[in-house]
Amino acid sequence: MGPPGGDGDIMNHLLGVILNLLPALVVFGVLIMVHELGHFIACRLSKVKVEKFSIGFGPELFHWQAGETRFSLSVLPLGGFVNPAGQEASKIGPEGPKPGDFLAASVGSRMFIIVSGVVMNYVLAFVLFAAVFMLGRPVPGAVVGSFVKDYPAATSGLQVGDKILKVNDVPVADWKGILEGFDKTVTPRIKLAIERKSADGAAKNLVISLTPKVEQTKDIFGKPFTMKRVGIMPDPKAFISEQYAFFPALAKAWELEVFHTVLTHKAIYYLVTGRLSPKNLTGPLGIIQISGQAAQAGLATLLQLMAILSVSLAVINLLPFPALDGGHLIFLLVEAVTRRKVSPVIQEKVATAGFVLLMVLMVFVFYNDFMNMPAFAKLRNFLHLKGG
Repeated sequence: MGPPGGDGDIMNHLLGVILNLLPALVVFGVLIMVHELGHFIACRLSKVKVEKFSIGFGPELFHWQAGETRFSLSVLPLGGFVNPAGQEASKIGPEGPKPGDFLAASVGSRMFIIVSGVVMNYVLAFVLFAAVFMLGRPVPGAVVGSFVKDYPAATSGLQVGDKILKVNDVPVADWKGILEGFDKTVTPRIKLAIERKSADGAAKNLVISLTPKVEQTKDIFGKPFTMKRVGIMPDPKAFISEQYAFFPALAKAWELEVFHTVLTHKAIYYLVTGRLSPKNLTGPLGIIQISGQAAQAGLATLLQLMAILSVSLAVINLLPFPALDGGHLIFLLVEAVTRRKVSPVIQEKVATAGFVLLMVLMVFVFYNDFMNMPAFAKLRNFLHLKGG
């Protein structure tokens, strides 16, 4: 007989991963298709022929032919590609590029083709963020759900179920507003206006004052900051919908897109400089798990996750790294400035080296995902117990 929580829990977690696959495939599929569609449309507009449009890598599951383009869906849905005609200099004959070849297009047209995938990811993210704000996204309400031990709220007179109406006379609608009110406090004590309902449903308003603990903590990048805490947690069932009309939703969507663009750049910078551990990287397996959780939380949450991932995909693809769109763009910028094409041999060698590095990174990210999955953590503990 195995240890409690052994084989059964491991199978349950693996089953959970399988059930998370469907929303993850939708997320991956939409992000990849929109990115590659950007390249495809740009090729069409630039009069460059497209030989193949593929979603996924590896052996094809099925395909169809439309004009000169072969459209396919492949086994590994971890990316995709658009293959323009005449893209590789090594395959161009002595007569040079023909009309319709990628290399026959102007530098400006080739730049347009390269950046269009990233542009489409940003457009998708903006549309999804706007849709989320118009549909209404769930955010924690202003209801106290529990207390943290050894913090002032537990002995202040606050009770579970109290609804916080104001922080220092400033109205609040959700938990984010409460936390912002705490941080803006300049007096030693915080005044909370609350609504408390009795067993018969009657409501009464109270005012409670308490002195917060001022703590030094760190954000996700390890940067220290000061935080005022009283020791309350939100009620997990008291969610409210943050919803906006059309034009305010567009403004909020733009604000959120800029925020996640800056955040992604900061994360990359901190990773490169060693201030953020690579163990924080999340790969395809981690995204599968997160997608399943987002789908269970509702459509708005899943759309918001897709929008955030679309921004991340855009930022990463535009990095000046070989084998990424940003790497190709660097070669085209050099060509535009010097009026001379970078040697095809150099481009191919750099692209190959970049691809190898990306594969090494992908292996690390997969390993990281495996080690962070609850099922594998339990498996490690299970094997440890089996070994005595």
